[in-house]
Amino acid sequence: MRHPYGKIATTVVTAPLAAALLFAATPASAAAPASGAVTNSVTSVKTTDDPYSSFSVTVTGTKKIKRGGTITYHIKGLNKGPWTADDFYLGGVLPKGVSGTVYYDGPKGVKCDFFPDGFWCWPPYVLEKGEDSWLTIQVKLKKSVKGSVTAKLGVNSWDWPTGSEDLSRDELKRLGINSWYYTKKVKTKIAG
Repeated sequence: MRHPYGKIATTVVTAPLAAALLFAATPASAAAPASGAVTNSVTSVKTTDDPYSSFSVTVTGTKKIKRGGTITYHIKGLNKGPWTADDFYLGGVLPKGVSGTVYYDGPKGVKCDFFPDGFWCWPPYVLEKGEDSWLTIQVKLKKSVKGSVTAKLGVNSWDWPTGSEDLSRDELKRLGINSWYYTKKVKTKIAG
């Protein structure tokens, strides 16, 4: 994993500086503003809760099918940075009423599996800022499904700390490692 040196450096430099400013002596004349004076203070702090890699996501899907028909979804995720995305998944929550096998296509070496939060696939490479990846998912619905169905698909990005490369998604969640969802809803109408 590439370290977010900017975030680490900001924390290392900012924390002692903030502590020093907090305990610095304030002159008596500055302690209380003059009567009727307006004071403004602006604080700009970048939080550690910002994602290492944010994504711009495009999701398309079949708009209308017959009962028991097949829906094809296409997902594209663009890494907007600020860092390299070295742990990201494409996929999400499939519509209710899926029958049989879920088919997928993606970059060479992509692997997929079902997780408690959906059907997710991971390519075998990292995405630099400005690079994108894609995934196509195809599902067949049961003939009993009527009305319309909705899928919630996109990208799930994780902020891996050093040494966590071999941990499962469940273990990362247990440890409180941040993950970010960039998903969109796609609705398909079922005719007949």
